[in-house]
Amino acid sequence: MKGIADVGASSADRWMEEQLFEEDVRAVLQMLRPNRRERLDGWSEYRTGGSGFRVTLNWSSDFPQAGETHVWRVPRIAEILEALLVGSVRGIDEIPPQVEFQLYREVVEQLRRRLDELEPCYT
Repeated sequence: MKGIADVGASSADRWMEEQLFEEDVRAVLQMLRPNRRERLDGWSEYRTGGSGFRVTLNWSSDFPQAGETHVWRVPRIAEILEALLVGSVRGIDEIPPQVEFQLYREVVEQLRRRLDELEPCYT
């Protein structure tokens, strides 16, 4: 027969396991849905990715410009791509701006070629 101490210990162990499980679930949910504050403030979110990378983009409700036609799921996408690209070169302080911006142009040209290759798959 179990003593009162044994029952109390097993209840405490079960309670502790439940608490740890709930903490793990909260951590997983946080990984799946980051940026809780932005969502509560009405921010929108777009997620995408490819082989070996994930991208999550958040923007406030006032980010889309008034009267802007919303063709894209992400408003002002050119501005966002510019923000991602410009400044992403390593050693940016060690190269002249002309070289830096030529590197950006090469990325944009590579993107154009990739789009040209992709288009026949959809047409």
